[in-house]
Amino acid sequence: MEQITLVAATLLLTTTVFYLIGSAVMKKKRHRQRVEKYLTTSPLIEEKREENGEKSAGGRLVAALARALEGIKFGDKTKMLLVQAGSSLTPPEFMAIRLIVGGAAGIGLMLLQFPWTLTVISLPVGYLLPKAFMQNKRKKRLQSLPSQLIDTLGMMANSMRAGFSFMQVMQLVGKEMPAPIGPEFEKAVRESGMGVPLETVFKDMLERLPSKELEVVLDAIIAQRKCGGDLTEMLETMEDTIRSRVSILGELNTLTSQGKMSSIIITCLPIGLGLYLYVIDPDYFNPLISQPLGIFMLVTAAVFIVIGWFTIQKILRIEV
Repeated sequence: MEQITLVAATLLLTTTVFYLIGSAVMKKKRHRQRVEKYLTTSPLIEEKREENGEKSAGGRLVAALARALEGIKFGDKTKMLLVQAGSSLTPPEFMAIRLIVGGAAGIGLMLLQFPWTLTVISLPVGYLLPKAFMQNKRKKRLQSLPSQLIDTLGMMANSMRAGFSFMQVMQLVGKEMPAPIGPEFEKAVRESGMGVPLETVFKDMLERLPSKELEVVLDAIIAQRKCGGDLTEMLETMEDTIRSRVSILGELNTLTSQGKMSSIIITCLPIGLGLYLYVIDPDYFNPLISQPLGIFMLVTAAVFIVIGWFTIQKILRIEV
């Protein structure tokens, strides 16, 4: 009973940390969305306004740690991950959240007097959790793009048949379509209005939204504007092509869903069984975390679990 209470307390502490950080992030995101909706302001002005606004305790902690990390040079992968996930966080803020979550997980288990092995393991796990969350957010954002692109192409073709110019169609898409494609088209219109070449605007959009479907559409639009042709007919053709591609991908996801579920069960089963044995009968499980041979067996099992997970995922990943 005591062990169950400790596990529940750890989960409660982790949930509280995530809630505080999440509330600060969502507040910042809502503020930026309101500003971008009505005004065209520079990022410097937006950041200044956000710094002067009210922040929760979690937000102040993240901001303070982020200021201490501003001198560190972060890689392009981290920056692109945040941009492609649609996050308003800066790399220092994201690193601050990762450090806070990792430290909270380790300190929480240490205060609850868990074995030192679990405490050490919890540090890198907590540090990697925010990155896994951001990668999942990026994946979901990009997965929603093809279906939105179908509606966007239909809207653009119908609007151009009604007499709209190309830039007016871009503005319409930016206002009517939801994220991620709507704000990206709106940003493209603003950049084009400031004199940035359309090729550069589309290239930057592809960096923020890496998608094969979107790349084909933007390349076709650029080629049409250079060589001429019926843009409306081309948009309708691409709409039908992308619709067929999305339909095939949906069938593939249906056929591989059983394999994906099997990979989740096979991966989580030994982990869940180990936690169950630790909670129900700690004396029985104790040799695995207190003896060198037991620790070696756990590390070996974890390595094979990770290898098995990536092997199954590679088998199930079918390129179309």
